[in-house]
Amino acid sequence: MKEKDYRNIADNVRKYRKLNNLTQEQMAYALDIDTQYYSQLEQGRRHFTLERVLDCCEILNVKIDDIVPSPFQKEEDTSDLIKTINEKISKSSKKELLLIDKIIDDLNLFF
Repeated sequence: MKEKDYRNIADNVRKYRKLNNLTQEQMAYALDIDTQYYSQLEQGRRHFTLERVLDCCEILNVKIDDIVPSPFQKEEDTSDLIKTINEKISKSSKKELLLIDKIIDDLNLFF
């Protein structure tokens, strides 16, 4: 597995941990590991084993393909989606645009 793949796994675990409103301490406790060790896993300084990934999936109630990137999964072309979103946004009021901006900022905390 490439280092980038391990980084993606760590990022995905962090994303789903936050979506489940769990702290690193709670995840470490659920995995029965030291909090500092768990923190190193999320930072990518250590690598998740398959067993730990499966345990995370169970705790976070997600499928393994939500955590582990598929080698066959390619980046999708998003140009059509961006175009559609831009068309919708161009019709928005300033108040709506400010709300959209806030929503995007909030979403970026998880991704």
